[in-house]
Amino acid sequence: MLFTGHRVSRRIKPGLFRAFTLIELLVVVSVIALLVSILLPSLKRAREQAKQIVCLSNLKGIAFASITYANSDSDGQTVPIHPATGKYVADVGSYDWGGKSGVGEPASGATVTSSIWGTQFGRGPATRPLNEIMYKGRFTDYVDDPGINQDHWLQDTLLKVDEYRCPSDKGYTGHHFWAWAMSKKSSFDHYGTSYAANTLWCNSHGELCVIKSWGPLLRPITRVPNPANTVYYIENCGRFGWRAGKAAAHKICWTGNDGPHFSQSDTVRVVKGWHGRDFEFNAAFIDGHGALVKVDGYQWPPPSTPTDPITGNKMIWQCHVLRGPGWQLDCLPNWPILKAVDCDFPAWANNTLR
Repeated sequence: MLFTGHRVSRRIKPGLFRAFTLIELLVVVSVIALLVSILLPSLKRAREQAKQIVCLSNLKGIAFASITYANSDSDGQTVPIHPATGKYVADVGSYDWGGKSGVGEPASGATVTSSIWGTQFGRGPATRPLNEIMYKGRFTDYVDDPGINQDHWLQDTLLKVDEYRCPSDKGYTGHHFWAWAMSKKSSFDHYGTSYAANTLWCNSHGELCVIKSWGPLLRPITRVPNPANTVYYIENCGRFGWRAGKAAAHKICWTGNDGPHFSQSDTVRVVKGWHGRDFEFNAAFIDGHGALVKVDGYQWPPPSTPTDPITGNKMIWQCHVLRGPGWQLDCLPNWPILKAVDCDFPAWANNTLR
């Protein structure tokens, strides 16, 4: 029996497969775009908060390692002292206490291995004293062994020492050394570390061959009067936060026959933190704890102090009472520590102190 062709049709329930209209598609796209615009800032803040936590953890680890260093050092030195401190290119020990070789400020054109913060100039990782505590003698000093095509010196700049690197280290953010600003590099790459030690010191009233430390540098850790409040290390972008953010009238340190003298720039500048807040920086303190602190100037006038035993002048104390809510850089009322340095050291006059 032949069957003629009958089409078998299946009825589809209305609305089961229905194309979107153009208006409906536009509405969906708009809703998705709105959700993305709402979620992205939250995700960005969450990522930055995670980086800030890592950064603060690094600082606390460095502080505890430095306390170990101080307890084992014969002089009980609070901040690890690099051999170049007070001797070479006006080095005040702010960076070469630990970390890798830096590539900033090369002595020969753009050759990174000739950086004054690198192995060629005696600041390789093997010479940075805190590395001995952090890595237990893992590094070889290649100062006299550059390797083929200077490979040894180059490798010292590429070391994976993330304990010294802040994940949010964006480089220069204002009110710091011009060489770092011009290099366009992170602090970690320029100096070999994202963090600066608290190295508050100055020349001794213009006297050659002598410097004074008003902070923990060169000072035994037992002679830091307020360890829970005294900054040990700080994100390098905040090293000079105390120099800005105050009215010009608060910048006068002392007045002589030739008029007022200033310790700060006459221009009030904003110093941006690496974590998105102006004048706020991660710091570790000498008791080992860490915190995000607001450093936007210093308290003035200073408390009453005795006459300086070296110069008989009290006024310079006003330039070295550097404090704010929850932080201080000075170790007053303890006396400053004096250190003899090479007599050609005062390149401080050219603002080259490191």
